[in-house]
Parts: sequence; structure tokens; C-alpha cells
Amino acid sequence: MSQTSATRLGVLHLGNRPATEIGALAQRIEELGYDTLWIADEKFYRDPFISLTLAAMATTHLRLGTGVTEPYARHPALIAMAMATLAELCQGRCVIGLGAGGPGFPPMGVQRRHPTQALTEAVAILRGLLAGERVTLDGQVLRFHDGRLNFQAEPLPIYLAARGRRTLRTAGDIADGVIMAPFASVEALSHAREFVREGARAAMRSDNGPRLVARVDVCVAQRREVARRAVRYFVALPLWVSYPDWSYAEALGIALPAPLRTLIARRDYSDIAAAGELLPEPMLDHFAVAGTEDEVAAQLAQIAEVVDEVIVHPVPSPDWDTDAVIAGVARLWRRRA
Repeated sequence: MSQTSATRLGVLHLGNRPATEIGALAQRIEELGYDTLWIADEKFYRDPFISLTLAAMATTHLRLGTGVTEPYARHPALIAMAMATLAELCQGRCVIGLGAGGPGFPPMGVQRRHPTQALTEAVAILRGLLAGERVTLDGQVLRFHDGRLNFQAEPLPIYLAARGRRTLRTAGDIADGVIMAPFASVEALSHAREFVREGARAAMRSDNGPRLVARVDVCVAQRREVARRAVRYFVALPLWVSYPDWSYAEALGIALPAPLRTLIARRDYSDIAAAGELLPEPMLDHFAVAGTEDEVAAQLAQIAEVVDEVIVHPVPSPDWDTDAVIAGVARLWRRRA
């Protein structure tokens, strides 16, 4: 659990802005008082490693991380190479966010196999290479044979994005931080946190376990129902990615209606928006921060009490565009402190 005053604040950028805007965006985020800019490896938007480089060159103290990349389409050795290069530009400011991915895989013919095992193997490769070691791993999912980086690197913190029980436990075992997404209520975060703690206890870690991070979709509007409607797509997206394991929602007593289950089972990425319209209201309560300015401020303050960092994914509404959400959350965060 975090002390509220020490809780970091981050922004997630999906790569949907031109590269020419990234430097100014990063500068503005830094000036607003955010601690971290996380850039997603979202297929098929702008390249996250180029965007992180542009952000590094435009800022002085902002932490920079992948939010998140994955080990299927991008081999961990290539992630290590890219992030070690970035660290030369902004030493001490880099963090690797790693997850199992999914939405962009079908066009590439990439299969999301054994995600927990894939992440475990990826972390082993990353840690070895960044430590300057020669690495060989013949894993269930990943392979790397007698390779090393051909330049001096530095160990970097590795955060795992996790939603399901097994991955949360694995993050508790091996990660420096765990990005719990899309959990956005104290009840949901507490549920996820227990699995992280189970993994940390089983590993008999000598530290306090990984840093706890809540990655939340945030939408603000003058009327609560407007904000909640705008965020539905992003609440439905994890359901699509996690199919057929929806235990993260069912554990909170949420019953997914049959039409929603049938629609997601089609495995057509274009169905996500329609799936959002079928979400039961409790999904929005636990997996989004959406409402009026005062409601959003209150929910963020509650979340800040139980995690070490909050990553805000700004979702526009008719009343607040993305930049307004970024600026508004920074203001609300300062008011909370």
C-alpha cells in the first residue's frame, strides 16, 4: 500500500499523435507535474521506441516507459536493445512495461500462447541481457541462443501488466512493478493486489514485492452518463483480449450477459465497440474512472491510497478532449495532495 503523498502519477499515450507532436506533449506532461510518460506498443500506431526517444530528448526528469510492449511480435532481445539504447539518452529514467498483448496480433498471424510463461521467459532474457550477460534460453514460448548485447547496458526496472490471477501472481514473483489494468476501484484493486502478494510470498522476496500501479481509463464530462458512455469501448477491450478468461470481472460479482459473451466469442476485433454497448453498469464502476470532475477527483483520490502509481489513460468526451483530461487530472491531483 502506498502513502498518498508519495503516489506517482503517469500518463498513457497510445501512439495516435504525429511524431512531430511528441516532444511538445512530453514537455507539457513534465511541466504539469506528471512523473511518468508511458507509451503503448499499440498495433498499428506510431512506433513506441521512436516516440520514447523524442520524449527523452524533450524532457529532463520525466520517467519514460513502454506501456506496454510484448514478447511475441517483438522478441525480448530486441526490446532490450531498444530500451538500453534509450537509457543512454536518459539514464535513470527508463522503465520497461511488458504485457502479453493481443489486439494487433491477428493481422500478423501472431498467436498469444501461454502468456504467463511467455512473460516469465521474456523477463529472464531481458534481465540477463541488460546485466551484460550472455544468455541462452530454450523456453516453452521463447528461445534465445548464446547472445548478448554488443554494448554496455544498465539494468532497468521491469513492470508486468497483469489482469488474470496467474499473471498477477507471476508479477508478484518476478516483477519490479505490476501494472494492474483495468482495475479502477478500491475493491477491484484490492482483489488484484491479493494475488500479487500471494506471488511475492511464494517467492519469499526479500523486498516488499513489486510496486503497485493502477492503469485507469479516465473520462470527464459535465454529466456522468456522458462520460460513462464515452469510456465503454475501453472497458470492453480487456474483455475481448482476455477471452475466454473473464475471472477478473466475475470475481467482483459481475455477470456478463449472454449476448455480450456471444459477440466477443466471434473474435472479430471490430465488435469491441458493439460489445461496449452491452456492458453491465458494474463494469463501469470497477473498470473505469468516468463521471463529473468531482466524481473523477474523488475516485482518483481513493485509488491513490492503495497503489504506488496511477497511470491515466485520457479518454475524450464531448466536454473534455484528451489534452483537457491530461491537464485537468494534474490539477485535481495537486488539489488532492
